[in-house]
Amino acid sequence: MPCTHPTPNYTAPPEPRGYLLAHTNGGLNQMRAGICDMVAIARIINATLVVPELDKKSYWQDSSNFSDVFNEDHFINVLANDVKVIKKLPKEMGGAPIAIKYFKSWSGMDYYQEEISSMWADYKVIQAGKTDSRLANNNLPADIQKLRCRACYEALCFAPQIEAMGKLLVDRMRSYGTYIALHLRYEKDILAFTGCTHGLSSAEADELKEIRDSNDKWKVKDIDPREQRSKGFCPLTPKEAAIFLSALGYPSNTPIYIAAGDIYGGDSYMGDLRSRYPMLMSKEKLASIEELEPFANHSTQLAALDYIVSVESDVFMPTYSGNMARAVEGHRRFLGHRRTISPDKKALVRLFDKIEQGIKKEGKLLSDKVIEMHKKRYVFLSTL
Repeated sequence: MPCTHPTPNYTAPPEPRGYLLAHTNGGLNQMRAGICDMVAIARIINATLVVPELDKKSYWQDSSNFSDVFNEDHFINVLANDVKVIKKLPKEMGGAPIAIKYFKSWSGMDYYQEEISSMWADYKVIQAGKTDSRLANNNLPADIQKLRCRACYEALCFAPQIEAMGKLLVDRMRSYGTYIALHLRYEKDILAFTGCTHGLSSAEADELKEIRDSNDKWKVKDIDPREQRSKGFCPLTPKEAAIFLSALGYPSNTPIYIAAGDIYGGDSYMGDLRSRYPMLMSKEKLASIEELEPFANHSTQLAALDYIVSVESDVFMPTYSGNMARAVEGHRRFLGHRRTISPDKKALVRLFDKIEQGIKKEGKLLSDKVIEMHKKRYVFLSTL
């Protein structure tokens, strides 16, 4: 059950000792998780939280501000009894020295109550250099965990224009019937990051390696693509996603919303999926150029639209277990354990290879095998 209500011992926030600035990092869902952690950390160290700055220097180069993506006033108001949140650092603090601190990853209460809180003796402003994975997942007081949930699922709503457009996309998808949201993470950035090149040309593989080598934030450069795939670390290809959905028994007339940016290789790699499931939809197909124009060139805002359509879908299936997949699956559990399919990529790869080699064929035997291996992976195989 959703667990957001404070315990009886929870109190209003005391007078803050200083200000916490936060510069988020990563894509939409990495930033969302980081913002929720910053809310909890502000409570732990007794700080006023200044509305976090979104990452403008990541791979996606999005210039969006917090208020462009999230409902800023709602965020501040919902958290009023938990943490004091303000939009900007007060002018009188403009000349105050700022302690820029990279909080240790996965840190617990002791670290923040002792090491970080001790900095208030010398500084009135602390800036978190990064926000992702700064707070431990476990062994925290119940009220801190509940606060994270409130921040994530009650306070951190999307901006009104994004919510309205997202609802419009959901309504248009529902006009085709119940639908699957397929988070098809077959995009240039994730293929370059993971080193996954199965089925690509040598020129495409070289392009992806060049992208990876040129990105200083990606520390792992030498990657064995075959090993990555055999361990289940690669996103499913569009063709593999189609085979998997067919094996699960979803008919060819199933409406599918593609929650993704630009698919690597475009139509050249989407043919197999489209031939099996011709009712493929996307935000670009469901909405006009004029309707999407306010969000154009803002990858974070476009990702937010995909997030909304995915959360509201009848079935959600990610092809890669990244930040978006985990965030949407978690949100769907919070809203009532909505149906989510979590592919066992490590096991599926072995089946896909045998199909390519002609050792196995698609049909009832393959379908029975796929269904059996996914019985315990949150797959509900009743009809749409």
